[in-house]
Amino acid sequence: MDRSIKAGVSGFLLAITINLFSPIYLDFIPSFLAAIFAIYIFRLDALRDGLVAAFMTYIFNDGILGTISLAMLYSANESYTLDISDISIWVVLSPIVASITALIACYIGVWLVQKMKPARELPPPSPQPLPPV
Repeated sequence: MDRSIKAGVSGFLLAITINLFSPIYLDFIPSFLAAIFAIYIFRLDALRDGLVAAFMTYIFNDGILGTISLAMLYSANESYTLDISDISIWVVLSPIVASITALIACYIGVWLVQKMKPARELPPPSPQPLPPV
């Protein structure tokens, strides 16, 4: 479980970095790619650990980006208004799509780890002969 939490933290840091340095808003794509990359790098081969890492990446990324955007509005002394008449279908479906893509990212990451060939191990060293007594 420790590795999955470390993978989740690394994933959301990578997703935040991608989001902050991209010139356009990429929605869930940085979280998706970062979750797959984190699962692959940390070699999480259990689906449970992959789910923890993927959902940590998505939830923290969305939370931090939302906090940053609201803090920017606050520092500019602008109000945040959400008109019910302006709500598009994407605003409603976005959390559902994010959850489904987190599951897909988990599955792809774990599948890539399980598909990898194990590292070749060196044969154990031969035992040294005992010195004569």
